[in-house]
Amino acid sequence: MSEDFTQKLPNGNDTRILTAIKDLEKKVDKLEKKVDERLHDTRPIWHRVVADIAQLQAGQQRLEEGQEAMRVELREVSRDQIVINDSIRKIQLDYHTINDRLLRLEFNRNPPNSST
Repeated sequence: MSEDFTQKLPNGNDTRILTAIKDLEKKVDKLEKKVDERLHDTRPIWHRVVADIAQLQAGQQRLEEGQEAMRVELREVSRDQIVINDSIRKIQLDYHTINDRLLRLEFNRNPPNSST
């Protein structure tokens, strides 16, 4: 499988092959230089993008923490509201009980006229 193709080349082609290889090396060097230049140009942009993403993630984390704190606070307010509603119901019940007793007392104190 590993044939030596260089043995099949006609004589005198060695220098053309070496010249072609050197030309390719020059082209590769130019491409590498161009890629490095482009990377140099875009590197600050990518650093800024990465920093912006990190800042967005930190902001999102703060929002999520704030939302969780609001949920906890809302649960506490809901519990307090339930306690307040129960207290108001008890006060209303006491008011009606007292009012009924007062009306009965007034009725017993001032019985209706029974003139028969």
